[in-house]
Amino acid sequence: MVELTIEQKKQAVTKGLSQFLPDTVLQRVLQYWESEYGHQPSFVLNRFLSEICTTHELRLLRKDMLRQVLHEISIVEKQQHLEVKEDQDVVITEEEQPVDLFQAFYDFIITILKSVHRNDYLEFVDELGIKMKKHRLLAAYRFIDGSEKNCLKQIPQTLYAELITIFYAIYCDFYGPNKADQLYAQIKNIVKQQYPEIDLKQLL
Repeated sequence: MVELTIEQKKQAVTKGLSQFLPDTVLQRVLQYWESEYGHQPSFVLNRFLSEICTTHELRLLRKDMLRQVLHEISIVEKQQHLEVKEDQDVVITEEEQPVDLFQAFYDFIITILKSVHRNDYLEFVDELGIKMKKHRLLAAYRFIDGSEKNCLKQIPQTLYAELITIFYAIYCDFYGPNKADQLYAQIKNIVKQQYPEIDLKQLL
């Protein structure tokens, strides 16, 4: 994953929220985001939005806000990825891309899926397919129930974090941001223990 600077993330958050908030409110919200969430991964955006959406009107818009901010982040990440690709015309060897990174990614995704209630599972996977089709970087890939490992192997390592963020957003829609945050914190700890050599920034 291409890591964004705080300024780049702030730019995406600004664009994503500008259509929902007046400028004076937006500036205060951005200051709060920068101090409390600037150094955190994208999947905590839902928690941030839950905190700033304090009126009934804003709560109704929270999901739209999340989609828009994630969309803007994906645009910035794509631009950054292209810039890095131009600067680094380097073939990455297997030693530099350990198999463990895929296994950590696979375990992360499968643990999320195992936590989805049986009655919700098919709807959850359907929603995942819809969101992947709408995502400009993931639209070419498919997630098929029963062929999870083969499908995930097709995902480039630079998009691991994008897909995990989509899983997070769907999990929030199904079970709320608190349960999603708890689950992701647990999975992060498990991955850290099982794959200590993996940099979690490549997944989040």
